[in-house]
Amino acid sequence: MIEVCPEPEVDVDDSRFSSAHQQRRNACFCYRATLDELLADDVMEPVLRTAGYEPDEFREMMTEMARNLVATRLKLAQQ
Repeated sequence: MIEVCPEPEVDVDDSRFSSAHQQRRNACFCYRATLDELLADDVMEPVLRTAGYEPDEFREMMTEMARNLVATRLKLAQQ
């Protein structure tokens, strides 16, 4: 779970919601799904195929991108 919950980037008039509903809504913004959870969603497979990707191919591409980002951050931190 994320220790510091970022504020949503969407302006919503919360005044009409109960405080319990507001807390549930805020909790939704604090949860970051894993790549496996995203790819397991029924909607993702047809979306990926429409974009020209197979789910496994997309997973590999995202994993490689994450590795590159980590390597870049490490290099920048060492400078």
